[in-house]
Amino acid sequence: MTTPFEKMFGTFLGVEFREDSLVVSFMKNGIAGMRMLSSSTFPLKTDDISLAEIRGYINRLGIKPARVFVSIPDKWAITQFAGIPSIKGKGKDTLSNLMRFEIERHIPFNIEEVNCDFLVLDEKDKAYSVAFVAVQKEKMDYVSEYLEKLSLRPDTVMPSSFAVLNAVELCGVTAGGLPEVLGIGRKSGVLGKKGLINISVYLSGMHACMSVLKDGLYAYHRSFAYSPDQGPEAFISDLSGYTADIRSRYSSERLNALILSGDLSFLEDRIDELKEKTGSNIITPARVAGFFRGAGKKDVNMLPASIGACLGGLGLATYTVNLLPHKMEYEETRAVPVSTGILLALALVFVSGIFAVDAVKRKRHLEKIEAELTKNAPVITGIEQLSSDIKGIQGQLEALGNLKEREIALELLKEISGLLPKEAWITNFEYKVFELKDNKKEIGELVLSGYASSSAALIPLLEDSPYLEKVAFVGPVKKTGDKEQFKLNAQIVLPARPGKKAEEGKAPAGTDTKPAVEELQHENK
Repeated sequence: MTTPFEKMFGTFLGVEFREDSLVVSFMKNGIAGMRMLSSSTFPLKTDDISLAEIRGYINRLGIKPARVFVSIPDKWAITQFAGIPSIKGKGKDTLSNLMRFEIERHIPFNIEEVNCDFLVLDEKDKAYSVAFVAVQKEKMDYVSEYLEKLSLRPDTVMPSSFAVLNAVELCGVTAGGLPEVLGIGRKSGVLGKKGLINISVYLSGMHACMSVLKDGLYAYHRSFAYSPDQGPEAFISDLSGYTADIRSRYSSERLNALILSGDLSFLEDRIDELKEKTGSNIITPARVAGFFRGAGKKDVNMLPASIGACLGGLGLATYTVNLLPHKMEYEETRAVPVSTGILLALALVFVSGIFAVDAVKRKRHLEKIEAELTKNAPVITGIEQLSSDIKGIQGQLEALGNLKEREIALELLKEISGLLPKEAWITNFEYKVFELKDNKKEIGELVLSGYASSSAALIPLLEDSPYLEKVAFVGPVKKTGDKEQFKLNAQIVLPARPGKKAEEGKAPAGTDTKPAVEELQHENK
């Protein structure tokens, strides 16, 4: 039985599944932090000789791993990003239930046919930014059955893109160890920070996975095929085109950094050319110190997925998802109370003093600590009271924001009821209002479900509305008797003001659209 201490401190196994190979890395987390003990790559075969070779490698080290963490190819998974309404104060299961609905909307399978998990990337007053991953159960069964033949039982399974980001995030810093226990763990900053766009590209076989990080957070994912046999020129040309698309997508003149990992052997002599073509700094794991220290340059670039699976599984890094069957839960992270932080710091000073001074000095030191605590007690109490008041005000602001969204909903219902033909009716009306920023024309999203004699005729009718754009079907249309069951999606936009053309509805650059929305709502009362 694994003790709580062994779950954090001990030796762990990171296993990366590739299309035709298996990477196994031993990692050890001690008081001084995380470090790599050994790593090796094997063919991904199920014959007795191949399996015996892997078991022999694991047994030769004479160390039984406390836990096993796994990464799988991104091409096996569906990775998407979504914005959902805030669930603060609505119960811990609300977000999980909402995400099951959101995931099923974006996958071509029944939700019961996949294993899935999600990660909240950013929290705002009215919306959460969420990344979610889904993998067909047959792929997960293959992973579990293969590891069972090696007498291994996985604790977590995540896509290789998430694992790579975990490894890069903690390159060059002390990961794990006593600092993590005390809550003072650090991140490297390689993934970027506010105002920057970085791209991580992981190459495996003939498949490249691209992860875009905006403001230091995972924001976009795509994959593309490549062939090392075509030479570096073709890859550099393709990658330059993809990075140009990313710059256009995020209205950025340049990329801050391009982080490359995986099989980079065919690119080793062309890094400077790639830097010039993409206009960004080039970073590889081999160029960053940390727990990769001691491995060869080629090996280091191939290891981030297996090592990052360990870091994510232990909860040391940001991008932690688990595709094994489990209850999807989310808990809001809470800052340590000010009083607790002060007491912890004083306790550390007290412990160091015990071993540094004699009995008389220790007594004086304790008296001084007690006096400081008594002196600061009113300040600590005041800070905690102020924090409580701030939370109350935030709740009131959230209630006002919800009222504003309901007013927009009434306008939409009125508009749509006047457009739909008499023989059509709506069974479900869902909408969400975006947080207005970056001068975007779209102010929300609408999903309609219902029945009509001709569902195709509804699209031009709805697009005639000044409130709606990009009307499209979500999923197939189903025939039910003499009616068609439909589900439509549309973007909610800000209508043009009287006397102006519709195309002038978009606010000029540098202006704020929020006052215009508020004025529209006032006019519609």
